[in-house]
Amino acid sequence: MLCFTTAGPRANIVHSPDFDSGCVRVLRGNADHLTRAEKATLQPFAATAPVDARESLEEQQASFVERLRKRRRLYEERVEYEQLKSIPPTSNVLERFFSVARMTFGHQRHGLLPRTLETLLYLRENRSYWDASTVDSLQ
Repeated sequence: MLCFTTAGPRANIVHSPDFDSGCVRVLRGNADHLTRAEKATLQPFAATAPVDARESLEEQQASFVERLRKRRRLYEERVEYEQLKSIPPTSNVLERFFSVARMTFGHQRHGLLPRTLETLLYLRENRSYWDASTVDSLQ
């Protein structure tokens, strides 16, 4: 479909697809599932998480085996991406696009084929690429 190639996660309009998809995963709380490419692009924003004082108190009261297990778990550094929360979303353009789609679909929903709706929305969103002289030259 035309919308997927212009509005998908790997669309031509996306400057850095790995950075974009990595940001989405981190902001959704799935930082453990980042790919290598996403980790590499997010590396400038990485910061190790500090150990809480509460954890050290619990560690003193735990048995030897529990401390070893916990140490192994903590050995794998927890990485947080706090600065990503301050990045404005790039989906504002898409939100406006879907707002226009809702308005167009609401007014012209009777007798409108999905392909026609998609073409209308594509042309409306990309007005800078065509004008009346372009339409006249096609006829």
